[in-house]
Amino acid sequence: MKILTVFTGGTIGSSRQGNSIAPDEKNTFLLLQMYHEQYGAAAFETVAPYTILSENLNAKRLKALRACITEQLTKGYDGIIVTHGTDTLQYAAAYLDLVLGETDTPVVLVSANYPLEDGRSNGLKNFAAAVDFIRSGSEKGVFVAYQNTGSDGASIHRGSRLLPHLPYDDGVHSLFFQPFGTIQNGVFVKNPDYREGEREDFSDCELNGTVLFVTPYVGITYPVVEESIKAVLLQGWHSGTLPTDSEALAAFCQTAKERGVPVYLTGSQDGFEYATKQAFETLGIQVLPPMSPIAAYVRLWLR
Repeated sequence: MKILTVFTGGTIGSSRQGNSIAPDEKNTFLLLQMYHEQYGAAAFETVAPYTILSENLNAKRLKALRACITEQLTKGYDGIIVTHGTDTLQYAAAYLDLVLGETDTPVVLVSANYPLEDGRSNGLKNFAAAVDFIRSGSEKGVFVAYQNTGSDGASIHRGSRLLPHLPYDDGVHSLFFQPFGTIQNGVFVKNPDYREGEREDFSDCELNGTVLFVTPYVGITYPVVEESIKAVLLQGWHSGTLPTDSEALAAFCQTAKERGVPVYLTGSQDGFEYATKQAFETLGIQVLPPMSPIAAYVRLWLR
C-alpha cells in the first residue's frame, strides 16, 4: 500500500518553541516515525505545498492545495492523507470534497488537538485512523478522520458535512451528529444511519468573488453590503429563525436586493414553523436545504 502524505502545517505539524506553538518541519518526520514505531511499516511519500498555522488559511492556499492534490491523484496512490490545522479544518475539507467529488483515490484530512510531542495529542491516532480507512479500500471521495476527546475511537466524516467548532472545544462533529462511519479495532465500519442527499458537481468551479457570511446575535449591527459582494449567507439561530421584526434586517435585505445580491439562509429546515419564518419570502431570503453552514459558505464561494 502506497500513501501520499500532504503536509500543510497546523498543530499536527507544530512544536512548542519557547512560549509559543509554531510549525516545525521536523514534525514531518516525527509523525511518520511515530506511526512506524507504534503501527508498523508502511510506504509513505510526502509533499508540502505550504506550511502555516491553519488560522492563516485563505483562497490562494486552498487553490494551491487543490492543485497539489489534483496532480498527485494521477500517480497511483492508494490514498492521500492531508495533515491540516484544526481551526479551519472544516473549510479545507468542504472545499476539497466539493471540487474533487467522488475521487477514486480517497483523500483524508487529519489534524491534532495538541502538538505530537504532547501526551494529550490525538494527532497520531487520527493519522492511524486515516491509514486504516484507506486500507479498507471501500470508499471514494474526501473525508476527515478525527478522534474526539473521551471517545473510544476515531470517526470518519464526509468532508462537506462538518459543523463549525464550538468555542473552547476542539471536537469535530458531522451534520446532525451522524458521522460517515467509525474505525473500530483498525477496521472501518460504515454508519448504517448515515444519510446524504444528491451531491453537486463543483469540479469545474473555483473560488471567486466575496461572500458575506453573517451570524446573528442579539442587538446585531449588520455590515454594509458592498458592491463587490456576490452573495450574502445568513446563519439562523438553532431553530432556523432570524429577527425578522428587525428594521435593521429589513434594511440590510433591501440594500442587498437593490444591488442585485442574493441573500441565503443556512441552518433552517422543515418543522418548527415559527411565525418569524413567514417573513423570509417578503425579505427576499432564500432558504438553503440542510447542510453544514461552512459547506454552504464554500458552495457560494465556488459559484
